[in-house]
Amino acid sequence: MKVTLGILSVVLCAGMSYAKPVTIVDNGNPKAVILISSQPDSDENLAAKELAEHIEKISGCRIDIVRQSADKTWQINPALGNKGICYIFLGSVAMTAEMEKAIRFKGIDPASFMIQVQSNPSGISSIRVAGLSSEGTLFGVYELLEQMGVRWYMPGDIGTVIPEKKTITIQEQNNIQVPSFHARHLQMAVDKTWYRRMRLGGPYFPSAHGINIGKPDINKEPELFALVNGKRQASQLCISNPDVLARAITETKNYFRKNPSAEWIGMGPNDGGGFCECDKCRALDGGDFDNFEHTISMTDRYIWFFNKVLEGISDEFPDKKIGFYCYSCYMKPPVKVKPDPRIVPAFAPISLCRIHGMSNPVCPERSYYRKIMESWGQLLPETYERGYFFNLADPGFPFSKVHAIRDEIPVAYQLGIKGWRVETIPHWASMTPTIYIATKLFWNHTADVDALIHDFAVNFFGPAADEMEKYIVLMDAALRDADYHTGCSHDLPFIYNPQIMKTAGQYLKNAEAKVKNTKYQEKVAIFRLSYDYLSAFLSMLENRNKFDFISAKRDLEKIQEIQQVAFKYNPQMFAEKPATSYMKRFFSPCIEQGYDRVTGKNMFVAGLPDEWDFLIDPESLGEQLGYFRSGKIGGNWTKIKTKTLSWSDQGLRYYKGDAWYRSSVIIPENFKGKKIFLWFGGVDELAKVWLNGNELGTSPGRAFVPFEFDVTNFVNWGRENFLAVKITNKRLNELGTGGITAPVMFYVQQE
Repeated sequence: MKVTLGILSVVLCAGMSYAKPVTIVDNGNPKAVILISSQPDSDENLAAKELAEHIEKISGCRIDIVRQSADKTWQINPALGNKGICYIFLGSVAMTAEMEKAIRFKGIDPASFMIQVQSNPSGISSIRVAGLSSEGTLFGVYELLEQMGVRWYMPGDIGTVIPEKKTITIQEQNNIQVPSFHARHLQMAVDKTWYRRMRLGGPYFPSAHGINIGKPDINKEPELFALVNGKRQASQLCISNPDVLARAITETKNYFRKNPSAEWIGMGPNDGGGFCECDKCRALDGGDFDNFEHTISMTDRYIWFFNKVLEGISDEFPDKKIGFYCYSCYMKPPVKVKPDPRIVPAFAPISLCRIHGMSNPVCPERSYYRKIMESWGQLLPETYERGYFFNLADPGFPFSKVHAIRDEIPVAYQLGIKGWRVETIPHWASMTPTIYIATKLFWNHTADVDALIHDFAVNFFGPAADEMEKYIVLMDAALRDADYHTGCSHDLPFIYNPQIMKTAGQYLKNAEAKVKNTKYQEKVAIFRLSYDYLSAFLSMLENRNKFDFISAKRDLEKIQEIQQVAFKYNPQMFAEKPATSYMKRFFSPCIEQGYDRVTGKNMFVAGLPDEWDFLIDPESLGEQLGYFRSGKIGGNWTKIKTKTLSWSDQGLRYYKGDAWYRSSVIIPENFKGKKIFLWFGGVDELAKVWLNGNELGTSPGRAFVPFEFDVTNFVNWGRENFLAVKITNKRLNELGTGGITAPVMFYVQQE
């Protein structure tokens, strides 16, 4: 018997008054066959393969894949019989004119698809899955599998949930889905299979750090480069130089000639500062001061440059675009230069809080981000989001942004954002709910986030669902409600305070009891790993701040042990490189060097308090006024904490410039005759230090790096010693800290 497409065509309905199930596996027996084109492309072939393999994993039953013959007919499998049969059409063999029209009525994104299920219990039922592209068909199959209960919460087997069912049914439906955003990307190293199962894809926003002008040599052509403090340097280009523009036009044309299918090219300043200060470049600026970056906004000069490049390539490439990052001191929109509509900005608000959402009243600065989106959207037809879904420079501690993304992704849709290329890190032990929910909101900005959290808890943790859902919600709310905005984990002791840690620990303990000796035990253990990692870190900071570097070193070793366990998972529960590099950059040096200075032949003498006298010095007058002098001095000094709270936490979130610290300490006379050192665990970013009015020197200039001075000849033994520190903090360091950020102490070297 032969069946043709015409016989099985389905009349589309505007709605269904009731839904009937279609059976594709009945008590372990196949009741369906998958049909694809005789010449399927790679995605159609993958769609059929994924569907068949997952059905087999669910039920133990293998569904046949049949390639349609050239005359669009095929033989019904005699083993299936004629009653209660379901044919699953995928891709080109599924698409009808009516289906395509219905999809395009809702949207034209190539990733769009329709699932059409028609029940016919007495005869042949059908399921049609067809997309406006073969990728759309693949995404439709993933939707069908999710309806069967399959989940891919994270890459690999550990993140995959396959229900066990001997019978599989699909509800009757006319299900059209069009992605909310044209581009849906997470900028991180991740398994490609998982990436596509989460329906990520679309245009990939180009990298935009740097302007290609060939390979100029600053020694031979210094005039092409930025003039900074009277000298040419390679930090940036001198974009007002006509030769820089001409070369950029040439290289841009060359790029599009080599990549004719590319719709855009990434272009922008180099990452960092050092912008040209020549008169011609400064004349291009709009005069708009960026208070977040403490400098004139660079946006106008670069928009002018992009306009000129687009003008220069228009004879050959009139439709090509330039993508650039709205970032750092070029985040604000231009004020005097009208941008060419072929300029496409991607927002990367690195100088704004990365913890909270736009609508969160605890974070006024994040609401400013909405203004940035709105203002750029009024200037240009196409804008993208290139922000951050993780705690920047973070070694992998628990960090949930569910509260933020459920707020900001729908707002971005309302403001016309076309797509996402978000920077994040696959710290799966702590960020799985955030990353998973983000992918769902990328696809459908109206998705029910509470339902997604509950679904995750139920399917991933089984009997421990209630306890683990409470844990996830608690840890997310801790960040949502915290009036802290500093990066690099400096504020975690306050965000995850003792009461929250106690409650979270109890949730985990209860969950562990419920999953003991079950398949869910390892999944709860992953979250326990993240919790223990955080606990060790909080203990390390507490011991560090008490100058108990011996205990702090043990905590650091525990952190490193947990890291090694996490790295052995597939996927890694903490991403190895950032976890180790950020720990080494921001925390390990202080702990390890502090330990060396209180053990062996070294001995702790005295520690400086957490709270110092403090005075900002925006006009850099402190040295002239003698703020470094020994003894008591006036000047309306206030109090500020050092090792426990950042500038951001104490009302100095946006301050850039000089500031002074003063404190005093008595050095016991019994240490007299020994070589004594003054040691700093870290500052942000440059420190100049005096002891008893004597200038000791400056720090290395790199934030958070410990440093010390030999002060043997400057100490008042048995008496009060006056310490003055001038901090200069002018550069963005991604953290929002500033000032003295770690313990300060005196130690002696034993003979």
